[in-house]
Amino acid sequence: MADTLGYAASRAFRSAASSPVALPADGYDVAASWRRCVDRYRLDPISGQQVMTLTGPELNRHREPFEEVLSFVEEEIYQVAEPLSAASFSVSFSDMVGLILYYRSDRSLGNYHEVERAGTLWAEGVAGTNGVGTCVVERRPVQVFKDQHFFRHFAHLSCCAAPVMAPNGEMIGVLNFTTGNPDVSEGAFRLACGLVSKVAERLSNQLFRRQFRSNALLASFGTSGSLLLAVDDEHNLVGANASARRWLQLSEGAFRPRKLWDLFDGDGATALAGEAGRIRLRRNDEETEFSFQGRPGASVARAATPKPAKPLKRADPFDAAAGPTVEACLGADPRMVGQLRLLRRVVGSGLPILVLGETGVGKDTLARALHRESDRRDKPFVAFNCAAVPESLIDSELFGYGSGAFTGARREGNPGRLVDADGGTLFLDEIGDMPLALQTRLLRVLETGEVTPLGSGKPRQIDLQVIAATNHDVKTRIAEGAFRADLYHRLAAVVVTLPPLRERADAAALIRRLFVQARADRPLDLSSEALAALLAHPWPGNVRELRYVLQRAALVADGPEVTVEDLMLDDARGCVQPAAPQSETADTARGAVALAERRVIEEALVANEGDVTRSARALKISRATLYRKLRQHELEAPGRRR
Repeated sequence: MADTLGYAASRAFRSAASSPVALPADGYDVAASWRRCVDRYRLDPISGQQVMTLTGPELNRHREPFEEVLSFVEEEIYQVAEPLSAASFSVSFSDMVGLILYYRSDRSLGNYHEVERAGTLWAEGVAGTNGVGTCVVERRPVQVFKDQHFFRHFAHLSCCAAPVMAPNGEMIGVLNFTTGNPDVSEGAFRLACGLVSKVAERLSNQLFRRQFRSNALLASFGTSGSLLLAVDDEHNLVGANASARRWLQLSEGAFRPRKLWDLFDGDGATALAGEAGRIRLRRNDEETEFSFQGRPGASVARAATPKPAKPLKRADPFDAAAGPTVEACLGADPRMVGQLRLLRRVVGSGLPILVLGETGVGKDTLARALHRESDRRDKPFVAFNCAAVPESLIDSELFGYGSGAFTGARREGNPGRLVDADGGTLFLDEIGDMPLALQTRLLRVLETGEVTPLGSGKPRQIDLQVIAATNHDVKTRIAEGAFRADLYHRLAAVVVTLPPLRERADAAALIRRLFVQARADRPLDLSSEALAALLAHPWPGNVRELRYVLQRAALVADGPEVTVEDLMLDDARGCVQPAAPQSETADTARGAVALAERRVIEEALVANEGDVTRSARALKISRATLYRKLRQHELEAPGRRR
C-alpha cells in the first residue's frame, strides 16, 4: 500500500505540474480525496477499475423520489445544453449515493461516455477521486482534471461538479459536467467550472421557490450568494435557502419559524408591498437590500421594534459531570475512527443520525453525548422508547393531543414528545419496534417539519435533531414488511454502528476506565486474573452488563483488589472454549442473552417482592416492557402486585 500511495502521489503531482489548464482559484485540491482512496477505501490507482451499473428496474426505483427534481434539472439544462455540447461537455445529475439518475450528451459530437450513463455509480469509495463522488463527500464544488482522477482508467475525462441543495438547506444531489476531449481549452474548462456552480445554484433556488410558492419571498444577490428568505403572513421566517442559512448561521434540516425581525438589528428596516418593493435589513452592522418577490397582495412590514439576534451560547464541548464525550462513547477501536470523524463533522448540522447495535452497547449514552456537544445543548433532550409504550398510546404520547381529544385525555391536552423536543434533540430508541401506521405519520413529520396533535387541526412547525437507535437488522425488517424503507432512508442520513463489547479491540482499556468509575474514591485495584476473566466473558448484555458487574464487584471486594471470585461471572474460570461454527455461535449468543435477561428479571422481582412497578423502575424500563418480557420468558410475578 505504501508503494501504491507513492505512485499515486507522484502521478498526482506530475499531473498538476503538467496540466495545461489552470483551475479556478477556489478549485478543489484532490490530495485529500486521494488520501481517502488509499487510507480509507483501500483502492489501488493502477487497477483497471470499472464503474458499477444498475439494471433498468433498479434505476427506476432510485429515480422515483427525484421525479420532480429531475423535471427542474431538465429545464435548467435545456438553457445551457447547446454551448455545453459545442464545448464537448455532457451533463449528469446524481443522488447522494453517487448514482447518476439523469444523463444528457450529444452522440453526434462525440460527447457520450458509456461509463457515465444513467444508472452508473460514481461513489468515491468505488470509483475513486471523481467529480460526482468527491463532491458528495466534500459537499462543495469540485474540479477533477484528467490525471487527477484516482483511477487511470478515467484519466481521459475532465469533470466539474457542484452540489444541489434542497429547500431545507440539505444537499440532495450533484450536477456534473464532463468532457473527454483531450484538447479541451483552458477557456472552455473555466467556463464549465463556473457554469456548473451557477446552474446548480439556480436549480437549488428553483426547488426553494417551488416549496415556498405560497409565501412572500425576499431575495438578495451579492457576495454571500443568492439569499432567499420565505416569510409568512405573521412576519415569521419560515424558510431560508442554503446560502441564506450560512449567512444567518442557521443549521440544515427542519426549520423552526422565528420572527423575521428577531434575526436583524438596528431600526432602519423598511418594507414596501408589491413586486417592485425593497427592504433593507441590517445584521452585524452590515446592511443588505432584499427585493420583495412575494405573491400578489402580500405584504412584509415592520410589526414590532426589532431586537438584536441572540448570540449562540457555546459552552465547553464536554462537562465531565454530565457524562462521557462522543469520543469516549466510541472508544479507541480502529473501526470507530472513521465514525468519530464523521460525527465530528455532522454534529449540530440537523442531519438525522441512526445508531445501530446490540442491546447494551451504549446507543442512548452516545445520543446524549451528541446532544451535549452540539449547538442545541441548552435545548431539551427528549428520549422516547418506541418499544416501552403500548401501541395504543404511542400516537398520543409522541405526537400529542388536543383538549378533549378522546375519553380519558387530560383536560389541557398533551403537547407530545415531538413538541417537547422543539429546538433540541429527539432520541427515538428502539425505532425498529415502532408500529407501521405510526411510521407513516413520523415520516410525514420528518419530511415537513410539522406535527399535528390528535384532535387538533392546527399543525405546528418544529425544529429537531433526530437521533434514532435500534438493535434490529433494519434491512431485514424492511424485507419482512415491518419497517418502511422510506423512513429508514430519512433517518439514515448518518449511520453509526456500535460493535458489541466482545468484539471491541479496546475492551481492556474500556474495562479499566469503567472500573475507575465503579470504584469511586475507594483505593481498589483490578487483578490481572480478573481482567483476563472479564476479557474472556461473552458479555451478552454488553457495556451495560459490564457496568453492573464492576459496580457489584467494587462493593463486594474485601481486599485491596477485585478478584475473579468478586466478579461472580458464571464462566469466569479463565477457560477459553474452541470457536464454534458461526451459526452455532449466533445461537449460543442469543441463548446467552435470553438467559442473562431472564436471570436479571427474576432477581429484580425477588428483590422487589414481586412488585412490577418497583421492579421495572429498578431495571430502568417501563412496566409495559417488563410485562412483555415476562410473557416472552414465561415468567410470573409473585402475586402480580402492581
